[in-house]
Amino acid sequence: MTFSRTMTRGLRRAFIAAAAAGMVLAPLSARAAGLAPGEYTIGFVTENTGPIAAAGLSYHHGAQLAVDEINASGWMGQGTKLKLSEKESGSDAARGVQALTQFIADRNVIATTCCILSPVAGAMRPVAVNAKIPLVIYGATIPGLPQLPYVTSIVGLPGPQEVKMTQRLVQELKPKSVTYFVNADNEAFQGRFKAAQKVMEDAGVKTAGVISILGSDTDFTAPATQAMATNADLIMVWTTQTPAGGIIAALRNRGYTGPIAANDVIAPPPMFKKIGEPLAGVPFPVLFSAEISDTPEAKKFIADYQKRFNELPDAYAAQGYTAIYYIAQGLKGTDGKPTRDGLAQKMAAITNIEHNVYGELPMKDGQADFQKSLIGAWSKDGKVVAWEPK
Repeated sequence: MTFSRTMTRGLRRAFIAAAAAGMVLAPLSARAAGLAPGEYTIGFVTENTGPIAAAGLSYHHGAQLAVDEINASGWMGQGTKLKLSEKESGSDAARGVQALTQFIADRNVIATTCCILSPVAGAMRPVAVNAKIPLVIYGATIPGLPQLPYVTSIVGLPGPQEVKMTQRLVQELKPKSVTYFVNADNEAFQGRFKAAQKVMEDAGVKTAGVISILGSDTDFTAPATQAMATNADLIMVWTTQTPAGGIIAALRNRGYTGPIAANDVIAPPPMFKKIGEPLAGVPFPVLFSAEISDTPEAKKFIADYQKRFNELPDAYAAQGYTAIYYIAQGLKGTDGKPTRDGLAQKMAAITNIEHNVYGELPMKDGQADFQKSLIGAWSKDGKVVAWEPK
């Protein structure tokens, strides 16, 4: 009798314990079927000051809009939100590394994103890898920056788009000679120049001259005169933003009326506001343009951005926007509470960014692999239009 009562009490306790365990485990099991509710912080290294602040502001605004949309829509799941934490680098490598180091020390930061300039991104990459924190490159264009699983890039590498544009210039303009401007102090732009030069020379187009400038140069009167003296059929500008605008303006102001081609640094609206009509008709490759991009996602992005910031978005804003959605997609695919390492693994496994303004956007080995590009040009009244040869 005593043994029976003892066993009964023991079975009752076991049953109660099992039931209690079931009551505890049920909600835990349900919760694990998706990202755990909470606020997830992304460390954003801004470049709102310094030599390319106009572009930096666009990246930042695009990222802010993405965070607002994701939070308002519950895109990552019920009870989940993103928070953007910003630290300024001024496009300086040392300041960028310092900002990233501070984000690493802040355990609330689950992922980071950075960098317009390739040397800055190159300095920050090993820091992110050593700390095992996701770092998404939103602007730097030198090939080979991704280092899976921690460092990835949503940037459309300019090489393929610029090669396509150069091939079309050969077909449409049929130049016999080209003179090139190139940054002597920027490895990425030297690579971009060489890719365009190869297309030209493979088509039998001769190099009439190569004029080297520095990113800090501001007076381009003499270089413009030097370029005009080569009597080339086409002048191509492969430089960073400030020199590109100055070179084109100097050429037009010196009376050059021949064709000029440039890269996407002349695409942002602040460039036309600064340089004006000399940019008209100069072709440039672009993956996104508020005036000529026509996907449904692009149209919505353009309308929402204009409402939020009272201006049209440029290609850089689209990249900042895409970087945040890429991180959010990694979080969205996570069960439970993510770690930095776990999120990096999830993001590295993404083969297509679900939400973007370009249409389909595959990821290949941690690098965005854009399937198409546009060739745009500024009109005289400051609108981007599809480029057509005169």
